[in-house]
Amino acid sequence: MSLETKDELRRQFFSQRKELGPEERQRQSESLSEQLLDWYRGLDAASRFAKKVALTIKFGTEPDTDPVMHALHADGVEIWVPISNADRSMSWTQWYPQVPMEQSKLGPIQEPTGERFGPEVVADADVIFVPALAADTAGYRLGKGGGYYDRLLEALPKIADDVPLLVTPLFDHEFFAADAEAFPIEDHDLPVQAVATAANGIVWV
Repeated sequence: MSLETKDELRRQFFSQRKELGPEERQRQSESLSEQLLDWYRGLDAASRFAKKVALTIKFGTEPDTDPVMHALHADGVEIWVPISNADRSMSWTQWYPQVPMEQSKLGPIQEPTGERFGPEVVADADVIFVPALAADTAGYRLGKGGGYYDRLLEALPKIADDVPLLVTPLFDHEFFAADAEAFPIEDHDLPVQAVATAANGIVWV
């Protein structure tokens, strides 16, 4: 598949998310959030020693994991969210209920206004939930095209002795068998360790 095909696939997956409709997206999101919470809370103490999780604030037709943020914050877990920068890097800031928000300078999305930090602040997180439009059973993912998380995944082994657990939450139809070659894999693409869907729960890849 060509990179042009990759862009076409992104448009296709965006369209399919919209076609799911708000009720089905909400149904899957609620089930997905419950499974993610049960999984994290069930980790052994060593696997959630930092009590720190990184994930994105839901936007548009993405899976709505905001309930995970609220529930884990209530559990005493630090929640860190990404801030996109003009150079396609990411900064990180802490999220909490009622955190002051402002519109991003790069798009129509609301972001917390708190102090920004580099990737080191999430390098010791228990889990980083890595967004995508699709993923396969080898852990490779199709992102939105900005490369923000690709750069983060590349940097983590250089700044952390133990890389956080990397989990990608998706809608059911966005998880494929690796041999289906549902989207192109490039040399710089790095896999996550697990994919989570409403239908399958956490699948280690």
